[in-house]
Amino acid sequence: MTSIMYKKFCLAGAVFFISACSQHRPGILSQTIVQSLSSQDAFIDRAKVDQVPYASMALTVADGPQAFIVLAWDEDNTQKWLTADAKMIATRSGRLIKTLGFSTNLLSLESNIQDPLTAPLTIQEGQQWHAQARWEDTGFHAANIISRFHWADSQDFTVLGVTHRYRVLEETVTAETDGTTWQQRYWVDPQSGRIVHSKQILHPHGQTWSLTLLKPYS
Repeated sequence: MTSIMYKKFCLAGAVFFISACSQHRPGILSQTIVQSLSSQDAFIDRAKVDQVPYASMALTVADGPQAFIVLAWDEDNTQKWLTADAKMIATRSGRLIKTLGFSTNLLSLESNIQDPLTAPLTIQEGQQWHAQARWEDTGFHAANIISRFHWADSQDFTVLGVTHRYRVLEETVTAETDGTTWQQRYWVDPQSGRIVHSKQILHPHGQTWSLTLLKPYS
């Protein structure tokens, strides 16, 4: 079986599963994902984004290729996105909370406290958030984490050739298990509060995941 045939086989299975769990029409979703097959590590422009009738993002993991990902379904304020090779990420309020099909996966990120990213413009300097992370690397791991937020200077950022100025929110995360600390950054629209770009690390000693919102979900 060739790599392209294998990809199509995986995508067909993913489309079938998603169609059964969502309100999207299978025909449109299937066409959308097939269109994205050629988008791995490819130049993404406005025309390509506009061709796809669903929300989309650009995803890069560490120094890997850029992937064009599309929204498969949305439920309980959680958005689930598919890559061209049928990997999946789940986000909530711009935060990665689960991944599937990658070499290292975040199994869950849970908290009984509302995530401050739900309303980022209301975050106060030094505000904290507690959560529990579970991930799969060479084995299964878990850690309680503490986040502390800090507003950095505003920065220009360009999406699809259009440059705007965004507020930059820094999140310093510490794992209580061994004291490992890492930083995440979010580029926040100063009017809407929408996170348009982020650099996130899913667990201690993990890789950087870069997300850029291309077409918002509405």
